[in-house]
Amino acid sequence: MVVVSSTFSVPAEGVLLQTPSTKLLVNDQELGTATLYITQNNVLWGGGVSPSGAAAPTISLLYPSISLHAVQREPSPALYMVLNYELRLPELSQGAGDAPEDDDDDFDADEHPITQLRFIPQNENDLQAMYSAMSQGQALHPDPADEVDDDPYMDGEEFEEGDEEFEDAEESNLGTEDAASRLRQLRLENANGTQSYDGTGL
Repeated sequence: MVVVSSTFSVPAEGVLLQTPSTKLLVNDQELGTATLYITQNNVLWGGGVSPSGAAAPTISLLYPSISLHAVQREPSPALYMVLNYELRLPELSQGAGDAPEDDDDDFDADEHPITQLRFIPQNENDLQAMYSAMSQGQALHPDPADEVDDDPYMDGEEFEEGDEEFEDAEESNLGTEDAASRLRQLRLENANGTQSYDGTGL
């Protein structure tokens, strides 16, 4: 579940990590800069301003809605997430035609209603802590369908194709074959290498 609100309140408990001045890009469109709170119950981004200077909306993400989280190094260091939910925001409707085109011609957004999020911290050194906090929070909310497996999470290194594009990638709510397919669909690296993920580790 994803909740978008015009009001914001600081989480009272269960905060695993907070990073101020974190920029958020939703499907490559900048939503603004706010504080990112990674808690035991959800991921909350709020209390910030939009690029126009107005108050940015507050976005709350429950862990079951997050299909993947990873450390992205290009085009800018970020905590990258994929939601199994199509997030539509009025703040992003204007100028949508200027958004970068998807480099993967095989990907059809109508068939795969997802949202790509990039949380860009002010300090790149915060990325590993952000990823670790995400992993800790995600571990508290395992997918019931995965409980039959000894290892409910999949590491990006398990994929034969595209593993060089992700660093510390974890898929949390998809089956093995579906997850591999999803990662391939979401690859941002193309022939000219404009966007890629670093799978070499920190």
